[in-house]
Amino acid sequence: MSKRYSETADGSEPKKRRVRKNTGAGPLEIHKDLFPDDVDLMWVSDTILGQPVHHERMKFEINAWEPVTPDMFDGRFDGMFMPKGYRGEINVAGMVLMWRPMELTLEAREEDRALARQAVQAEEASIRRGDIPGLDPNFADANSKAARANTRIVRTVEPGGEIPR
Repeated sequence: MSKRYSETADGSEPKKRRVRKNTGAGPLEIHKDLFPDDVDLMWVSDTILGQPVHHERMKFEINAWEPVTPDMFDGRFDGMFMPKGYRGEINVAGMVLMWRPMELTLEAREEDRALARQAVQAEEASIRRGDIPGLDPNFADANSKAARANTRIVRTVEPGGEIPR
C-alpha cells in the first residue's frame, strides 16, 4: 500500500493519505490543497525512454521554471514522490516537478492570450482585404460593391470542454 504525506493548509500536524485504486488519480497528481501559496507547479519531461531531452527542459527553465526538491515548501513533498529524506530534484518516470511564482504564470498566460488575439485579428484583416487563401486574387475584386455587400466575418465562441487540472 502506497502512503503519501502532506501538510494541511493551516500548517498543522501532517496527516497521512493513501492513494486509492480506481479513483482516477494518477501517480503524478498533486492535490490543490498541497500547492504552496502563490506558486505554480508543473511536471516537465526530463528523459524519454531513458534518454535526456535537454531541449525540452530548457524551454521551461528559460521561462523561470526551477526543479522542486523534497525539502522545499516546508517539506510538504518529502516522501510523496521520492523516498523520505531524498536529496535532489523530484523526478518520477522521467518527469521533473518544477515550480515558478504564480505571478509569472499569470503574465505568461496573458501573453499567450494576446498572441492568440493578434493571430485572429491578422486573419480577419487578411480576409477583409480579400486575401483569402486558395482563392485566385483575379477571381473578384475585394473592393467591389458586390464583394463588400456579401463579405462578412461572423465570430462565434463555442463552449470548450473542461480541462482537468
